[in-house]
Amino acid sequence: MQTSPPPAKRQRTNHCRTSESLIEQSQFWFADGDIVIGVEGQSWKIHRSKLMCSVIFADMLELPQPADIERMHGCPLVSLSQDSADDWLVVLTWMYQREKFNNQTVVFNTIAGVLRLSNKYDIADLRQWSIRQLFLRWPQDLTKMTYAAFPHAAEAICLARECNVPEILPTSFYALSILRWSHLAEGGQSHLQLSPSDLRRLIVGREHLQGHLYAILTGAHERLGGHTTAICASCENASRTWLSSSLKPDASSPYGVWLLRNLQLFAANGCPGLSLHHPRCDVNFRLRISELVQDLHEAIPRYFMLRA
Repeated sequence: MQTSPPPAKRQRTNHCRTSESLIEQSQFWFADGDIVIGVEGQSWKIHRSKLMCSVIFADMLELPQPADIERMHGCPLVSLSQDSADDWLVVLTWMYQREKFNNQTVVFNTIAGVLRLSNKYDIADLRQWSIRQLFLRWPQDLTKMTYAAFPHAAEAICLARECNVPEILPTSFYALSILRWSHLAEGGQSHLQLSPSDLRRLIVGREHLQGHLYAILTGAHERLGGHTTAICASCENASRTWLSSSLKPDASSPYGVWLLRNLQLFAANGCPGLSLHHPRCDVNFRLRISELVQDLHEAIPRYFMLRA
């Protein structure tokens, strides 16, 4: 009587069916490759040497491999079921086609995916590339923030938490606080993306910023010793009227008051339309604007409870 195949053989047959269900991707399928990566139904036959940039893969590949390891086209098959095929395509492009990688149009989803993989597999150089890309959008220096900081600001906060990049948090929180949610300027999903604690930080920070603006417009900032540049009463009233007009947001704009940027522009380019009666008051008011920039720059991380 013929005996049935042993369980081990049936298991290996199942492994083969799994391997054969993967679609071979010609872009990164090398005849002399010695390992196959399988992600989301796609597979790439690449070189182990390329994976040695990863501390995790380097450690794994140095271990003795079991005799019954799953294989595809004679090469060990590494199935990465939790990863994204699109993210791995970017990583493989970085490994094999550096010039193409460097010249690509970089979008947020690419940065986020690559950062997650470089974090997960400990690929130091690729992580640094991702962080540099984040810094271009959410610079550590708040005074260098541009309109590039507004798209994906909530997602950037989540990514910073997930992948330990706290340096971008002040700028991403500040950008998100400027966007008018009533206009759906932030996409209408930010409250779902942020954690409850970060949503509270955002609300508290926005309230602090509104209070900061109110203090500037009403003169409370001077009374509290916010700066040391005094001007006469008549010039004080004129300057406050000018500030109220200049800092009034456009009701149709998706942006609220970008106070730090406005103050920077006043400090750098002067105060168009403002004519003070006394030259000394004019000089002191310009100095006051510069002090306001510095004060706000230092206060923003504290407002969002990111620093003591």
